[in-house]
Amino acid sequence: MGQEKPAEVKVERARVLTPQLLAAVIVLTILSDIFAIWYRSLTTKMWTYTGWFIGAFYIVLIFQLLGRLSPKLRLNPGQMLILLLPFWYAAGKAFMITGAGGEMWAEMLYPVWSFIVRGLRDPSIRSWCWDLTPSLVAPKDPVELDKIWRGLMPGEVINWAPWMAPIAFWSLWLVVTTLIIVVLVYTVIGPQTVEVERLVYPMSVPATVLLSNAGSWVEVGGKARSKLFDLTDTRIKLFWISFVIGALFLSMIPLLMEVLPVVPALGAFLWGEIPLNLQTWFNTAAVLPGAHFYAVFIIHQAILMTLLPYDVLITPIIIWLIFYVIYPTLGVRMGILPYEPGVEGSANWYYGYRAPFPMAAFAIYGMSLGLGLLTLWEARGTISRVLKGEMAGGELPVKQLLYLFAGLFVVWLALWSAAGANPIMMIYFFILFILWQISIVRYYAEIWWHPPVIHDTYHILIWPVGASIGAWAAVPSQNSQALYIQNMALLVHGSWAAYRQNPWNMGFTAHTYKWARDLNVNLKDVMLALFAIAIVGWPVAFIFNVWWLYHGGGYVKLNEGTYTWPVDVALNQGVRGLTHFSSLLEMPFWYHGLLAVLGIATVFIIYFLRMRFAWFLINPTAVAMTMWLTEFIWLAALVALIAKYIGIRIFGARRYEEYAAYVAAGLCWGLGAGYIIGGFYDLFMGVLPKFQAFFVP
Repeated sequence: MGQEKPAEVKVERARVLTPQLLAAVIVLTILSDIFAIWYRSLTTKMWTYTGWFIGAFYIVLIFQLLGRLSPKLRLNPGQMLILLLPFWYAAGKAFMITGAGGEMWAEMLYPVWSFIVRGLRDPSIRSWCWDLTPSLVAPKDPVELDKIWRGLMPGEVINWAPWMAPIAFWSLWLVVTTLIIVVLVYTVIGPQTVEVERLVYPMSVPATVLLSNAGSWVEVGGKARSKLFDLTDTRIKLFWISFVIGALFLSMIPLLMEVLPVVPALGAFLWGEIPLNLQTWFNTAAVLPGAHFYAVFIIHQAILMTLLPYDVLITPIIIWLIFYVIYPTLGVRMGILPYEPGVEGSANWYYGYRAPFPMAAFAIYGMSLGLGLLTLWEARGTISRVLKGEMAGGELPVKQLLYLFAGLFVVWLALWSAAGANPIMMIYFFILFILWQISIVRYYAEIWWHPPVIHDTYHILIWPVGASIGAWAAVPSQNSQALYIQNMALLVHGSWAAYRQNPWNMGFTAHTYKWARDLNVNLKDVMLALFAIAIVGWPVAFIFNVWWLYHGGGYVKLNEGTYTWPVDVALNQGVRGLTHFSSLLEMPFWYHGLLAVLGIATVFIIYFLRMRFAWFLINPTAVAMTMWLTEFIWLAALVALIAKYIGIRIFGARRYEEYAAYVAAGLCWGLGAGYIIGGFYDLFMGVLPKFQAFFVP
């Protein structure tokens, strides 16, 4: 985290985005988008098989085969990167890491359906939502709502008239918000984190290793082959050995847990995420009541965390011990904290949102905002150059992008204001949203994909501010459209399925910047490809999903209908009552405001201590992540720390640094090698039978 100016070196970076490649990207976007929505809607394991399931590794092998057939078909790293992007958005977050899935872009629509279908059709909440929902955002036609709820009957057709305004609103919102994120990344956040701070970006490593070698061709014995198969290179040998180990052993873990399943006792999800009830196995409550010992061990996370510096690995272990072992144990034994049997499996969700110190909330609405502000503080030199229209390398029209950002923000604000939100509150929310997105970049670039959700806590920051300026009443249970639309905006932007772990968030968009730099690709080409995918893909996604909900069996039969809770949360954030996360509401709003300020200050204090004392190892990003979601980080950090220490002791620091990335990449791609088996298994055993049973032409 140093404020140094990147060297102004003119580097000729390859231009790869030809009209033919752009056309191919658009076609792939449409086809993969439609397939992903259809598959995700019908899968029997919606948190494992999330959309497109043929991994990036297999697609690259197809590129290799085509390249051997004809030199004209050989693709360089940049071309492969751009062609893989539509599949990444259709598969989900892990596609460019292991080839598996995860939160994918069409899942961004799931909270929307909760508001505009369930909210207006479900009798249990319809009376609350109907008058508060404008026809701009939802089809307020009882006949159409009934049809999309249950699915079309034979002979029925869709009346598209009530859908015109909602299609325009939501498609435009998604396009505008996505482009805002892309512009910020490619002008400020990407240059700052990649070129100035040189953050690790561990999740970028598997794709960088794969594409950089697969896209480089050499002549050997009169025959051309890519460096991916150049076994004279020790790093490539290690890559393939690691891949085989990953495919034969690591991939068997999710195969046995999620496809067959032979070992259902452990449970698993998202291909390689293993819940471990350590607190039950070792009866930790007998000695350490309240201490958190539950863990979700993500195999590829632990692998790639071995590439992180020691401070990032040590900090989660220290924070876990202090705040989730010592603090709850002492609190329970002294009678300060409440205790319920089994809380050891969810202490961060229990004690993390309770007085006297709700450390999870402190990390979300305090430290995460602090990380966003710290990044902007660190980027002050970068921002200054951008405002002057300058940028290292001179690849992007910076001034035009700034004008575009301003225009996009105006459209974003106009959309939500037209829907009934208070404009001043939406400006305030936009600032919170952008700071949160910037913090996601730091979470991703320094550790892993575990940034906080904001819908559970940011209403604590929004409700009293809106009441103080008269945007809504200061007393809950009110028919305020401004409050309801504000809560809707919070949920569709900041819930689990929204811009948190989706590949379109700022963290993963920054990965595209990182890949472009590492693969020596012109930034303008990658950015234009992202623009094209977003502008084409979002309207296609929304329109097809509407059509499919009608024809595929209806909202209540499909997986979209399982994601019902966002509208309830919005109602419980001041409309129907102010009850969401009631343990937080037991503390006064001023106390939360104080904690938010202290959380921001904590980030800067840790930062300045690190600058002043070389021995100070505490990493603020790791502190925040561990405080909010400790079960996903403490055990992975411990395993990675041990593995890295042993690796360096055995092989030495130089060899470890030279070979570790190739070993990690091989293990990750091997882990995901079996995902295609599970995808096809569910296609034939679950998706197609449900399609045959539900579909009405």
